Amino acid sequence: MLQGDLIQGDRTKVDLIDNVGIDSNKLVWEYFANFRLDNIHVLRFRTEPSSVYNSRNDSFQKIRYFQLGYDIDFYMTPQFLFGANFDLDVLNTETRVKEVTVANSFFDYYENQTRAIPMLGLHGSFYPIIEGISLRPNVTGRVNWWNYNNLETWDWEVSSAVDIPINSLWTWTINAGYRFWHVKSTRDRDTIDINRTGFFVETSVLF
Repeated sequence: MLQGDLIQGDRTKVDLIDNVGIDSNKLVWEYFANFRLDNIHVLRFRTEPSSVYNSRNDSFQKIRYFQLGYDIDFYMTPQFLFGANFDLDVLNTETRVKEVTVANSFFDYYENQTRAIPMLGLHGSFYPIIEGISLRPNVTGRVNWWNYNNLETWDWEVSSAVDIPINSLWTWTINAGYRFWHVKSTRDRDTIDINRTGFFVETSVLF
């Protein structure tokens, strides 16, 4: 679910849902790949090619991003994992506001911004030991943050996954959880201040 405002130079807030009229609910597709090196290092790649939130009057909000991440797991036991994460996101926000009136002010403009966002964070996982089954469930949490130079952003997620061994080389993983993402960025025409929340399901193959 997408919510938020387009804050104008005179501090008028143009609400994306109530004023612009975009549809806040949309199925979003992401693609990712992770590589574990030397047991404690993880390289992560994730991308959202394009998600478009449309309205009936040709206004829209489009979001694209690519993420390069690095995890270092500095505490590991058979049941617990804890570490730090460092991300570099390339975020594009493209907005079309067409013939919108708020408090006697008329807005009709197009804005497109791409910026690099460094982020710092922490992550942790718990692996319960369940006797008599080959599956390996886990519960994971992750949080990231950055606030500098007219940009503030943070996100967090909690999820639960299960690893299903296929053979000695391959493991199939199913992961589901809830994610919150916030970004506030000053652009040439306005300041975009948006949140995205929702449940997610992802699947991957480990080898």
